[in-house]
Amino acid sequence: MHLQNRVALVTGASRGIGAAIVRQLQAAGCQVAFTARHAEPLHALARPQDLPIAGDLLDEAFRQHLVTQTVARYGRIDLLINNAGVGQYQRSIEAESAEIRSLWEINFFAPLELARLLVPQMLGQERLADANECGMVVNVSSVAGRVTLPWFSMYSASKFALSSWTRGLRMEYLGKGLRTLEVCPGYVKTEFQASALSGKPPAALAASKDRFAITPDACAKAILQGIRKNRRTVMTPASSWALVLASHLFPAMVERRMARINGTD
Repeated sequence: MHLQNRVALVTGASRGIGAAIVRQLQAAGCQVAFTARHAEPLHALARPQDLPIAGDLLDEAFRQHLVTQTVARYGRIDLLINNAGVGQYQRSIEAESAEIRSLWEINFFAPLELARLLVPQMLGQERLADANECGMVVNVSSVAGRVTLPWFSMYSASKFALSSWTRGLRMEYLGKGLRTLEVCPGYVKTEFQASALSGKPPAALAASKDRFAITPDACAKAILQGIRKNRRTVMTPASSWALVLASHLFPAMVERRMARINGTD
């Protein structure tokens, strides 16, 4: 997808990966609408031509408002980037049911419902002269959406669902010009862990993760490269593919290693 003069809508944009994506889209010449719960960091990020809208993605009325205001401002939406997400460091059997449901609402159902509003808009709008697609849905999943991590099993499950649906959506509209991109970041230097619904990662993980962490800007650059090249999947850092491959070829070995890191072997 060419990005110059495209209209993008980004969720979870107040900080971390989301804010970095917005900055990259701005630099690429996009018109950008973006959202998060708090207005102040959004307005700090916005240019005069941008559209920052604060609100709760779990609110159906707000999701409709978000889409309506973006189309009213720009006339179209070419790119939806579902970045908002939350973690939870609890055993699945011991975690609070309400908390698990909240995690799924944020990580899976909010992206799904936004796409259900936007995909018909994308399919019905006139294609731009230099476009090979009617639009693109980008879902920020996780390496944990390809390899289950026991220190947050419910997060992994929600991201597996998001990754699978991303691939399914692509096939559902393959002949109509809709593109989708599954993004699987590894460890990114953000406030993700501090913002988790509950719990904290195991000590063995906390002691070593910084060696493999990438910056939000590096992650955002990989995402934009994937958008430009119409890729199906972006794994960032690319070295994470080794873990995905190992989990398929040697599942028992990988599971034992994960349980050992988690202190549950």
